[in-house]
Amino acid sequence: MRKYTITVGVILVISSCSKDDDVSINDRKEALFGQWEYEAIESNTAVDINGDGTVNIDLYNTNEIRQCLKDNLTFFASRGEGEPNAFTINENGLSCGEVDSYENVESDRYELINNEILHFENRNDMLIIEFTKNQLVLEQDDFLDDQHVVITYTYKRS
Repeated sequence: MRKYTITVGVILVISSCSKDDDVSINDRKEALFGQWEYEAIESNTAVDINGDGTVNIDLYNTNEIRQCLKDNLTFFASRGEGEPNAFTINENGLSCGEVDSYENVESDRYELINNEILHFENRNDMLIIEFTKNQLVLEQDDFLDDQHVVITYTYKRS
């Protein structure tokens, strides 16, 4: 009997965990707005971006990407009705030298298509894989280390 009680208890705990934090597909456009910071960056194929002879899939927790780039902040903002939304990447406290701290590294315009694809004017599209109030996971096709890869960016709201 005790075995069944524990099993039922575990099932109740698991079933009570809900995805209340998930952003409704209809609310994604406005829920994107704000400041996001990298939490993880991964490649579907091991690459050697920094040329040290070691290939990695985890691009965030290794030395493949310079720390000053991993420190950057990403912003999604509205530009008004009928206008493409604004996308910017800003240097945070660690400048890579090309741009001063807290200045724009990259700017673009985007639109959200079918509530799942971020279509940019100047960069590759990104596919929304997961979207909660405080986390955003996007995939983007890229070409790194002389090969086609899919990069998964995990952001946390900051």
